[in-house]
Amino acid sequence: MIGRRADGYHELRTLFQSVDVHDLLSVEIADGGVELEVTEGRAPAGEENLAARAARRYLERWAPDAGARIELRKRIPMGGGLGGGSSNAATVLRALQRLLGAPAPPDDLEALARELGADVPFFLVEGTALGVGRGDEVIPLPDLPESEIWLVTPPVEISTREVFARLEGLTPLPLASSIMALVRGGSPRSVADLAARNDLQESVLRWYPRVGEVYESLLHAGASVVRLSGTGATLFAIFDSSDPEPALEAGLPTGTSALKARTLTRVGADRRRIVS
Repeated sequence: MIGRRADGYHELRTLFQSVDVHDLLSVEIADGGVELEVTEGRAPAGEENLAARAARRYLERWAPDAGARIELRKRIPMGGGLGGGSSNAATVLRALQRLLGAPAPPDDLEALARELGADVPFFLVEGTALGVGRGDEVIPLPDLPESEIWLVTPPVEISTREVFARLEGLTPLPLASSIMALVRGGSPRSVADLAARNDLQESVLRWYPRVGEVYESLLHAGASVVRLSGTGATLFAIFDSSDPEPALEAGLPTGTSALKARTLTRVGADRRRIVS
């Protein structure tokens, strides 16, 4: 994190990485209007849902006579810092592009993604990428080899807006040398090499003690790397052990979810997307 911008946002340098944990979306062209139904899990179904907002904005600009019907099965924890809402918005944009014959020029589609949210443009790129500016200017990086990580979410929802509002002065630090090497075209190695730091982590662990408790539990369970994902509450952990599950089951606080996940290359992420 570099500091606060003139527009009130923070100037970021953030590393994005696709993983195989996902919500399920079905998108169909309808006669008119946008209808979103949440059939599994917990998520807002009205205008506050980013997927519905993405569909409305897209159709208003490029297919005003069409509508869309969206079904959402929510699997990604809300308030966990995993970009579930942003991913869904980008998936809706991609789906409408494909279903309507790609009426939106790529630059205009990217601009709409930025309007919807700072993380949304990444999910039009995926794989491994660097976010600059508000995080919405996305620079694709060479893909990391696919590897196993654990996504561990305490029973806490964290507001990104609240975290940034509470931040006081931060000392700007340069990007980690491993990330700079990748930006310069170096050969990708592993997620562990790039998980240098999260400037928000110390503050979030202090402000949200349950997240701090899970952080300590992961270290005690043998994780070699534990980092906050975005503003949290999810932490991602990397283990040298091939089977950390028994230690996780024994050591994590009650109510904490632990998902084994796999990082995805850009091609791998695209192969998992099916438009219905």
